[in-house]
Amino acid sequence: MTTHRPTRSTAAWLAAGLMALTGVAHAGPAAKDADPLKLQYEREKADCLTGKSQQPRSTCLKEASAAYAQARQGKLASSTDRSEQWAANALKRCQVQPAEDREMCERRVREGQIVGSVEGGGQLKTLTVRSTDIPKSPGN
Repeated sequence: MTTHRPTRSTAAWLAAGLMALTGVAHAGPAAKDADPLKLQYEREKADCLTGKSQQPRSTCLKEASAAYAQARQGKLASSTDRSEQWAANALKRCQVQPAEDREMCERRVREGQIVGSVEGGGQLKTLTVRSTDIPKSPGN
């Protein structure tokens, strides 16, 4: 009679699965009361450990930890707060433009389309304006 003995890798996967199920069972009622800041920190930490971040692991972990500490102290703005603050900052930067460029700068901030991504290295805001004005002399 031949018996089937699981390999070590099969046993390891089975043990990991059981531990995961046990963790889910323990997290059930507490998950409702979980701290959203802690959950965000855990997601960021997991991204660092799995290599999803574009940073070296040690730098990523330090920044995730620092962001979590600041968020707990109320010093870290949410993403919605940041977008409003960024728009206000952009409008302030328009104020230093020459008068003839200021209006277009402000329109670009308010109406422009975002091109690019943070992951790709940066975002640009563009605004296409068509004019039917005919210049009085060439080059003007």
